[in-house]
Amino acid sequence: MSRAQISGCGVPLVRNNVDTDQIIPARFCYKAQRVGHADSLFGNWRQDPSFVLNDARYAGNAILVAGREFATGSSREYAVWAIKDYGFKVVIAESFGDIFYKNAILNDVLPLKTTEQGVETLWEILGRDPQASIHIDLDKETIMIEDHVLPAIMDEHFKRKYILNLDDIAQTLEEIESIKAFESSRNRHLATTVHRGV
Repeated sequence: MSRAQISGCGVPLVRNNVDTDQIIPARFCYKAQRVGHADSLFGNWRQDPSFVLNDARYAGNAILVAGREFATGSSREYAVWAIKDYGFKVVIAESFGDIFYKNAILNDVLPLKTTEQGVETLWEILGRDPQASIHIDLDKETIMIEDHVLPAIMDEHFKRKYILNLDDIAQTLEEIESIKAFESSRNRHLATTVHRGV
């Protein structure tokens, strides 16, 4: 199946304004590696037995559904690592912190926006049916659950980057022929000129 089509069950994180320190508190950010952070995800909140990640009905579900302003605050990449390490492949939210959004794509986690009503619909359905299936189609820009079709909002630049699994280097190499053409047409004198102060 294309990376543009993703299906799975979801976890309703019924909260807005979740910052990166809440996603993974600073005291857990001591391992200088991308793995080993699953148990630290929402580390403070998981001490509460009623927190959704402690609900066995959602165990193994791969799509996290949050509210607005998800993953704002500090730029720690640990937030993405913890989400991926836990097993989430997609985070759906009304809005994201910009740095997290870019980090997520680079770490092969899909950050997908939808409307406030879309989030509310997902929360309501997942709250009563933890095994409700979510179908995402990036080509059609839709999120489907039960008989609801919700908007999947993603900038074309980032959508292409995710679907083709491109990092910044791979994306630059796509333009290698244009780069070579520019270099060959450029006045070679410009590359070696040294400007000295008077």
